[in-house]
Amino acid sequence: MKNTQNVTIVLLLVTAAILTTMLISTYHTETAQAQVSIKQGRYIMASGPWSSSFDLVYILDIRTRQLNAYVANLQTRQIELLDSVDLSRTVGKE
Repeated sequence: MKNTQNVTIVLLLVTAAILTTMLISTYHTETAQAQVSIKQGRYIMASGPWSSSFDLVYILDIRTRQLNAYVANLQTRQIELLDSVDLSRTVGKE
């Protein structure tokens, strides 16, 4: 019973974090649309547009409750960390 409650809480935290990040990104763009999310092990990954020419990749580490947003820098040809959110502090603990 406790395990299903923990899974539900984590999924709600992930959804809240993605929606909050998308809401914040709407101040930079006209639209924000979430793409398909993928779960592999302890990570959940989702992508979404940041502007008309850039997309962000959101990676949530379920164990550490850390949400990171990455963007591709075309000049340096590298993936850069754009922002990092500690969900334990932002949303609260169980």
